[in-house]
Amino acid sequence: MVMSRALVYLASLALSSALVNQVHITLSSEAVDCEDGVAITFASDVGRPLRVHYGIDTPDTVARTFPKSYYVNSANYSYTSLHLHTALLCKLEPDATYVYDILDYAPPSENEVINMLTGIRYSGAFKSIPEANQQTILSIVGDIGMEQLNATLNNLGSAFDGQDPDAVIVVGDWSYANGCQEDWDKWFIAAETLFAKVPLLGINGNHEVIANQGANHSRPECPAEMYTAYLNRIITPISEEAKKDNRVWYSKNIGNIHAVFVDDYAGFQADPAVIGSTYWLNHRQAQFEWLEKDLSAVDRSKTPYVIVFKHNPYYNTFVDHQCQCSLTKFEIEDAASCWNGTYNMATTVKNGALSDAYQSPHCANQAKFEDLFMNKGVDAVIAGHVHAYERTAPIYKNKIVENGVVHITVGTGGHSLYEQKISPIPEWSEVTASIFGAARVVADYAKLTIEFRSNQETTKLFDFVSLPRRF
Repeated sequence: MVMSRALVYLASLALSSALVNQVHITLSSEAVDCEDGVAITFASDVGRPLRVHYGIDTPDTVARTFPKSYYVNSANYSYTSLHLHTALLCKLEPDATYVYDILDYAPPSENEVINMLTGIRYSGAFKSIPEANQQTILSIVGDIGMEQLNATLNNLGSAFDGQDPDAVIVVGDWSYANGCQEDWDKWFIAAETLFAKVPLLGINGNHEVIANQGANHSRPECPAEMYTAYLNRIITPISEEAKKDNRVWYSKNIGNIHAVFVDDYAGFQADPAVIGSTYWLNHRQAQFEWLEKDLSAVDRSKTPYVIVFKHNPYYNTFVDHQCQCSLTKFEIEDAASCWNGTYNMATTVKNGALSDAYQSPHCANQAKFEDLFMNKGVDAVIAGHVHAYERTAPIYKNKIVENGVVHITVGTGGHSLYEQKISPIPEWSEVTASIFGAARVVADYAKLTIEFRSNQETTKLFDFVSLPRRF
């Protein structure tokens, strides 16, 4: 008896009531003993280990899942997650399509069809990333939420010029749950349409760290996130030891791109008074030392392009989320003082109120990080936080320079748009737009092209820039 995978899957739905949802795939690495691999993560009402069968054409390799759950209890809010399962699929062939099934963890039957009928909970497929020195395509966005989610997912996953993305990058502010954990469940259920078939990576934003009170700030009972959902739901290649101390920065080679993920909120706790504290300084110094070591070790013959992904843009001509250590915007006159947390926000006004260094603390990191980006030959820094699109000229320390870094803001995932601009506009700001959309990076042998497409018109480019290979 021969049955197609589709028929087997449909039949299994009738025989099974166990819940499997929120399926998403993230890239893994040798940093967590899973070289050339992915992590498949999903939620279930089953607390025992389950199985993921996977393979090229036929799912003939088995990986066991490791379930966990987490809870949040505060004075007026309580939440316990479903069982969050993760299976590591390691040493995958590059640029290959893998099929996978999520099944009960039970001894296999001698009859393969019966075994599948009584066990399959979910079936899917994904393509592994290219190997080093091969053309690599990434889709990138930040600040997503729920309002425009379907249109943004369609943009991120859609082909352009006949080429599909190899992976999706989220540069912070994923669900806007803001401490209301059940909204993470809703978001990952809705996002499963893309993230169960295209590998994913990303970094946290402020809404994964300090934000509370729900998506519309109407639920004061929901406490600040403080990385809780981010670390439990989004599996990135960082160690368990790092997770315990909220050291969420990491890097990953994706084809011919060395992707670096930096946390603008390193050292933060649920208290604005943390700025300038010993913990804040030490945590940020640890990230700086890691970053210096990581960028120094890049093999540009294998990964000729280096892109830093982070949440807060250093260079932003919208009024919102300005960060200043000096009276002059974008200038850092005393790097040591700025690094230590001495801000000067008096000239940054939004709706009549001074800006908040607790919400936008990034210029203190810029005091040290920007030199590293320039000296180590970073090609581009791509961020979100500001709900608009912006592309700069190659710049360094507020000036256009020939070998500078291009800064891209792509906080255009769907959670409102910003309109108001600062004045005057610096000459390094080349393109801005208040539209929903997503960026796309195409890295081939000769050049790195960064594109932007509106959610309303994904068949044409709104903007692009090509950066020649330097190494």
